[in-house]
Amino acid sequence: MGQYYQPPPPGYGPQPHQMVPPEAQSIKSMCNIAGILALIAGILLVVVGIILIFTPFGWILTIFPVIAGVFWILFYMACKGIIQMVDARQYEQAKSKTMLWMIIGFIFGFWLGLILLIAYMKFDSLINATRAQAYAPPPQHGAPQPAPQQQRLCLGCGQQIPLNFNNCPHCGKQAVQPQPAHAQHGGMRMCLGCGQQIQSSYAVCPHCGKHMGQ
Repeated sequence: MGQYYQPPPPGYGPQPHQMVPPEAQSIKSMCNIAGILALIAGILLVVVGIILIFTPFGWILTIFPVIAGVFWILFYMACKGIIQMVDARQYEQAKSKTMLWMIIGFIFGFWLGLILLIAYMKFDSLINATRAQAYAPPPQHGAPQPAPQQQRLCLGCGQQIPLNFNNCPHCGKQAVQPQPAHAQHGGMRMCLGCGQQIQSSYAVCPHCGKHMGQ
């Protein structure tokens, strides 16, 4: 017994790549630089603290570099958290966290605070661009719709047909039939171009510009 085909569930297979805003990419780069520098400083301070253990009064001397090293490792982890927030488009939360660690960086390490200051200054333009994109009207997909054709009344079946049809597609009757002179009552006659009633004395139809034959 043959098996029926079942379509894959939504989200199955490769997903289209989502473009990263340039401001977000710049913020992530600044946080990466600050985080790597903090990690290097933290590892070096921890190593120095371990070495100082083997010196006289080592237990006393090792406390300060180890504490400082652990702090800079935490600084590195905070930068990684900011990057994760930016990837999740949590820009407001990432901005607040960047400001906090920027101040800490200025207090304990001027250059790291300066790097995060550059990242912090880019959040406003990123947030404003995201808000403008969220409230922008959705793009119109597909080809533009053609303008509707002008219609006229078929004299045989009364259906509306395009103005450029010579025969009615519903009944096959000639779309425009000239009326004899005795059928033109009240000084009016039908234009052979658009089907409008016009004065019999008109040589040109005022609606479509067609020259009227006698």
